[in-house]
Amino acid sequence: MKFERFIKQIDVNYKQKISAANLPKKVLDKLDSTLSKDITTVRGLDFYHIVASVSQDFDNDTANAFEEYFKKKKFKDDAEATDIDNKYKAFIKQFIVLQQDVAQGAKIEDIRLSRILNREISDFLAWEVYAIAVSRSKKIKTAFEQLYKE
Repeated sequence: MKFERFIKQIDVNYKQKISAANLPKKVLDKLDSTLSKDITTVRGLDFYHIVASVSQDFDNDTANAFEEYFKKKKFKDDAEATDIDNKYKAFIKQFIVLQQDVAQGAKIEDIRLSRILNREISDFLAWEVYAIAVSRSKKIKTAFEQLYKE
């Protein structure tokens, strides 16, 4: 689905709301280009500022945006079975979160996540921020705000 179509579903008066919002210059400069993209290719920064300017319920609208995408997305589960042979290991395991666990839970390729974290790729895609938030039981808007709220 095109990002503009999604935004229009949230609010038919999206153009006025976006114009009235105080969006960062780097988001405004590429607004037309961003709106014409497929929603799964929109960068997190752009998604956050544009959706936040038109949405009354950021978490719900974001979940609706990517729900269908995740239904279609197929990932092979390459997780290795971890032997937890005693209650002490089981207890500690709940506190350990590895980068690989985050990637796997969010269905992001390990290599891509590493490249983002090492700043070889400039930003997450919006669906990746959503997926990380959901997989880590974090409020969606809170995750976007931590990354993009200025």
